[in-house]
Amino acid sequence: MRRRSLVPKTAICFLLFCCCWLNTVIHAHHEEDDHSHSAEKITIGKSTYTYVKSILSVYEEVYENICDRQLNHVPELSQLLIDYATKGTETETKNPGRHMMQGILEGAKRLQRADGLLNTQIAFASISDAISPLFKSWPNLLKKNKIELFQCKVHRHSWLQPQDAPPVCPYAHRVTSQCTSITDDYQ
Repeated sequence: MRRRSLVPKTAICFLLFCCCWLNTVIHAHHEEDDHSHSAEKITIGKSTYTYVKSILSVYEEVYENICDRQLNHVPELSQLLIDYATKGTETETKNPGRHMMQGILEGAKRLQRADGLLNTQIAFASISDAISPLFKSWPNLLKKNKIELFQCKVHRHSWLQPQDAPPVCPYAHRVTSQCTSITDDYQ
């Protein structure tokens, strides 16, 4: 009789332990992956900013190509991103800025190798994740460059797009599908 009452209590204790452990693991994993909330303010030198402006110009073209599902020009655009990010990495002396340029460079290399829409979107997201902290650190750069920073709550990625254009999520799987939760609360 006593054994019967121990089994449910033991099972409940085991389930509570598993739930608490799983919650801790998921929370720790989320904190490791979320680099966008870094407390370190990104600063870059004037020469690096020149490359950032060039990167933004090409980034906008890549964004438009992804939204239009026209991926045939993306490899040559990604080569331009690689060139600008490489030069930016070489000129940037501050660690946060250098780290940002290296993230853009790695994402551009992935973008160049990407095959198909999904891999192109993933590579584009990594570039967006690398560059968006600069604009979170310096929101005035958004207006100066006539761009806006959006985030899709469905796909959990940010992107930059031209100011005054309706937000179009580049991470949607179909041209006709629209993300229902896009925020522009970075301004």
